[in-house]
Amino acid sequence: MKSIVIICLFICTALLGSAQSLKFDNPSPFNTKEERSDKKVSITFLMEDATADCDVTVKINEGKSSATKDKDYVFSSPTIIKLKKADKYKGEIEITIKSDNFVEAREEVSFTFSYTDESKKEKEVEYTVYIFDLNDGTSDEPQLTPAETNINKHLSFELFTGGTLDFFNHLKFQSIGGEFVLNANDITGKDTRIGGFMGISNFQNFSLDSSNRAVRVQRVRVDTVGPYINGQTKYEERIFVDHKKISSSQWSYYLNPTYRLNEIRSDFFNIYLSLRMEALRTSTTTGFITDTLSSETTNRPLGNSPVFQSGKGFLLQNVTDVQTNGFYSVGLPLFLNSKDKFKLYLDPNFGFATFTNVSYFLNDARTVLNKITTDQIKAFYLFRLRITEQFSGLNITIGGEIRGLVPSYDPTINAYLGIRANIGSLFSKANNK
Repeated sequence: MKSIVIICLFICTALLGSAQSLKFDNPSPFNTKEERSDKKVSITFLMEDATADCDVTVKINEGKSSATKDKDYVFSSPTIIKLKKADKYKGEIEITIKSDNFVEAREEVSFTFSYTDESKKEKEVEYTVYIFDLNDGTSDEPQLTPAETNINKHLSFELFTGGTLDFFNHLKFQSIGGEFVLNANDITGKDTRIGGFMGISNFQNFSLDSSNRAVRVQRVRVDTVGPYINGQTKYEERIFVDHKKISSSQWSYYLNPTYRLNEIRSDFFNIYLSLRMEALRTSTTTGFITDTLSSETTNRPLGNSPVFQSGKGFLLQNVTDVQTNGFYSVGLPLFLNSKDKFKLYLDPNFGFATFTNVSYFLNDARTVLNKITTDQIKAFYLFRLRITEQFSGLNITIGGEIRGLVPSYDPTINAYLGIRANIGSLFSKANNK
């Protein structure tokens, strides 16, 4: 497992490089509110990709600050914060927000964070704190702590929807499918490494069962007047092949508790150990497609009691079966976010499934489909993939999965092409109007 993490980190580093940079737990600007008594606000940060202890100097940028020192806020400037490997290069400053009798709609405090990077170059990062007046009309709104705000950054409601691909019929769009996902990784536990995600997905799948391809012969009289005379009456002999087509619509309801394997959460790449618990409801329709291999008119002798038919003879009707099965597995979900380029989710899983296997076979007379069911526990594998582009603004997404039982079963391949909508951000915009 360690080797997988190392390889993935190496690939990510090769793609984008690893420059030392200062990252904040809460993005700028940070919003807070005056209260009826003084309160302390923490600003936490870390030096990403640091390789040695370093100093960060924090001072007030008075030219960009409208708030008044000692009246609206208290902060000792400049302040030097030592970031140490033992503390995972994390740092924190506190600013005291004063309670006063003045009414300002909004004041701001601008900080400048200065440090020397690994190339001995001086770097500066600006960070702004907005202080809203106690009586600005929103005093009843809850004020989140920096830790709560940081957790909210890791929560999202996403809808991926589009046309599912029919691999049976020339890779065309078949119907609407996709996923609804609630992401809540990295929200609790030491270093907030415990969390999870859950969701609902719908796919359609189409396949041919080549192992059950059946050839049959049919004879239709051409001379229909009078009784059949062996060796004289003409008839048309046709040879058909029946292909069994299996189509399924599956609804998946899953829950994945996760534990982050990389020690420090990255804005670019994170890999997790997960347990996947899934209920899979599958509606399977079995039918047949008939092709004509040959047809000829002849009076070849058939004996005295031949069987003649009309049309294509007996055509089997479609049969539908619905099953709900359980799948339980261990996975290594990987999330990669190349900002303004693409987002990648890859999730290999291995585990076991408890399910009822249903098969249909023709009887000897080829007139009835016989149903056979067996309860089984088998190992299975599942590979899930989702890629969303981020440079066009459309969030075009291709997603899907490959699922197979071990041994002896061909895998099912489900895929869709559509768009991504972050429902959480839509709600947030609506509330801010």
